[in-house]
Amino acid sequence: MKIVIVGAGKLGLKVASSLISPDNYITLIDINPAVIQKANNEMDLMAVTGNGLRFDVLNEIKISEHDFLIALTDDDEKNLVISSIAKGLGCRHTIARLRDPDYSQQLDLIKKTFNIDYIVNPDKLISYEIFSYLMNTHKSLNQFFTGATIGMLEVKSDSIPGISGQKVLNAAAYIENLLIVSISRKGKIIIPKSHITVESGDTLYLLGKKQDIAALSAKIHIKNEGALVKKVMIMGGGKTGYYLGESLSKAGISVKIIEKNRERCEYLSEKLTDVLVLHGDAADISLLQEENIAGMDAFISATGYDEDNIILSLMAQHYGVKEVIAKTSRGNYSMLTDTIGVNTTLNTLEITASHILRLVQKGSFVLSSFFLQGQAEVLEVMVHRDMTITDKTLQELELPEGVLVALIYRSTGAIVPDGSTEIKEGDRLIFFSMLADVPKLERILQGTKKKFFRI
Repeated sequence: MKIVIVGAGKLGLKVASSLISPDNYITLIDINPAVIQKANNEMDLMAVTGNGLRFDVLNEIKISEHDFLIALTDDDEKNLVISSIAKGLGCRHTIARLRDPDYSQQLDLIKKTFNIDYIVNPDKLISYEIFSYLMNTHKSLNQFFTGATIGMLEVKSDSIPGISGQKVLNAAAYIENLLIVSISRKGKIIIPKSHITVESGDTLYLLGKKQDIAALSAKIHIKNEGALVKKVMIMGGGKTGYYLGESLSKAGISVKIIEKNRERCEYLSEKLTDVLVLHGDAADISLLQEENIAGMDAFISATGYDEDNIILSLMAQHYGVKEVIAKTSRGNYSMLTDTIGVNTTLNTLEITASHILRLVQKGSFVLSSFFLQGQAEVLEVMVHRDMTITDKTLQELELPEGVLVALIYRSTGAIVPDGSTEIKEGDRLIFFSMLADVPKLERILQGTKKKFFRI
């Protein structure tokens, strides 16, 4: 596949590195020579200094021969025009990043007018994941894969008698034929290694056959409790705060947004009539106390600075807020947040990059996918004859630490794999992957036995 990425910011570089494989020819375009030089030195792609708006730049790279152009500059209007020009010059598919809320109500018209295939909004994506997390915290997930024979069930450990205190290795006796493929503990998704102990209060994600899921559901009488989140405080009235405030207020939840820019407060007050917008500094303890932070059901720190979001989240936890989420954009903060005890962090960059990867791969080897609490992704993959993983054992794949092959579905039935299990053509593999490890998994899956040389 031939792919052009215009814009070598954090998202552009993240998407480029995720798509690099022997079967993808990636071209990265940016107007900053220093960024392009660095990309040329560190990444296996063609990096070009130039303006993606210029016809001659796009013609020089033969845009008409490309499968995708992904416009990820920091300017919405540029992304629209670049995508439109590329499509007019013969590029098969285009993706444009578009963040301005004023565009959000007319996306279909914009796509039709500019002849764009897909529009990606990072702020809307992460706000959707935060919204889903808050609204589904007390509901059970019942997700089925292609063919509806294999599914995933979300269940509280306390609803399964005897399982709390048991190691994952010994949990099978309590969940019959189902597998624990992920555990959510105090807001964090973790991989269920065999030595990990199931604790009271854990949320378990169980994988198995449809009939076994139905049997366990009936046995423990799973029922949706509904969202218990009624009052939410959002720190930061940027685009993420806007989209999240809008979604939560429409769901009947009481929302307070604290924003230090007065003009932005006026904009939010005008647009979000059912949201209380407060002008103030999120670091002002007296303001938070005055606005009853201790009485909030959820606290979302969505300022434009990762460091502030982490500190503010710790502050909210100190006041006893049950659901605390920090928005981040740097992957290297994950170890820090785990160490200092931030409940839940959602990474805008990883969520958006994974979403773009699914758009590029639409109709290819990924049959279905969905996020788990915005921190991990579950993928159903069809194995083709030419893929490098075909006829290899799982041990030979050298999968990243944060990736698990949960189940293999073969014509002869479902297989719980181990390191010696060999992958065959036609297998359907169900992967669980932490978002930070998705790019590495992608490179493994994208590799094919048929190589080509770049000239």
